[in-house]
Amino acid sequence: MVSSGREGPPSSLNVKVVKKIIKFVKESLQELAKVTWPTRATVLRLTVGVVVVSILFALFIGVIDLGITNGLRGLLTFVAQHSTSQQTGGVSSQPIQINPGDIQVDTTPAQ
Repeated sequence: MVSSGREGPPSSLNVKVVKKIIKFVKESLQELAKVTWPTRATVLRLTVGVVVVSILFALFIGVIDLGITNGLRGLLTFVAQHSTSQQTGGVSSQPIQINPGDIQVDTTPAQ
């Protein structure tokens, strides 16, 4: 049999733990009896208030997000339109088409 390193029989330890748990539950119930619980109407009123404030806050954040999104989209469009006309100087901004056969590689060693 393997020793657990505890003194005394294991049953005495289990009894102490169970007594502590029972004492805790009794004291918790005594404290809960002292609590003044809100009425059903108060709970309902406060719950409706929280839901209304949450919806208003969500709408506020949504409007702010929409404004920032549209503002940035407009700014990026403005910058893109003005930067391409200034950078190209009349040269086309279309991508260059390169075929694999157009590429030549020199394989002679450098001296």
